[in-house]
Amino acid sequence: SITQQSFSATNCGWGACIADRYQRRADVLNRGFSGYNSDWFLHFATTDEGKADLFEHEGVVLVTIFFGANDASHPDLNERQHVPLETYKSNMKDIISLTRSNFGEDINIILITPPPVCHEGRLRYQK
Repeated sequence: SITQQSFSATNCGWGACIADRYQRRADVLNRGFSGYNSDWFLHFATTDEGKADLFEHEGVVLVTIFFGANDASHPDLNERQHVPLETYKSNMKDIISLTRSNFGEDINIILITPPPVCHEGRLRYQK
C-alpha cells in the first residue's frame, strides 16, 4: 500500500515526513491497507471493527483519501483488485459521505489522485 508504506522512515515516506513536520501540534494516524481497493475498504469500513478503527477518534480536522492504484489494475492481468471506473467513482463518493457522516460535514478532506500504473513494472513486482 502506498499509504501504509508512507510511514516508512527508512524510505522517507510522505506520511513520516508529515508526522515529523507536525510533531507536538497534531497526531498523524495512518490507516493504509496493503492491497486493498475501494470496494474492499468500503466493506471493511461498514463493519464494527472498521468503524472502531477508522472513525472512533476525537478532534479529527483533516482526512486524506488515497485510492485508485489497486482499483486501476488491468482487468485481465489483475481481475482480483480491478474496480471498473464507474464503480470506483461511486465508491469514492461513498467514502467521502462516510467520512463526513462520522467526522461532520465540515471535515477537511484531501483526495489524492491515483498514480499512473505501469503494467509491465507491476507484473515484474508481483512475481
